[in-house]
Amino acid sequence: MRWQVHSEEPLYTDRWLDVRVADVELPDGTHLDHRLIRTAPGAGAVVTDDQNRVLLIWRHRFITDTWGWEIPIGKIEDGEEPIVAAAREVEEET
Repeated sequence: MRWQVHSEEPLYTDRWLDVRVADVELPDGTHLDHRLIRTAPGAGAVVTDDQNRVLLIWRHRFITDTWGWEIPIGKIEDGEEPIVAAAREVEEET
């Protein structure tokens, strides 16, 4: 029941975001243009203490104009190991 991808083309690309359109074939043979967003690899961490409390960040997201709790997460730099990136993001964001 897998979708088969026949082609993929960029619609918009910058250093943070890659918006694409893919020609996909559904299991029943139907073709459709499917939009997708690709981003650079990221790493996050769920940090707990000895009382099993979780370290979270209270952040505002301007797109939805809402506040919410999040774990520290961010981009993995070129050549950086994911665990190192996660630790760096915890320190940077908290």
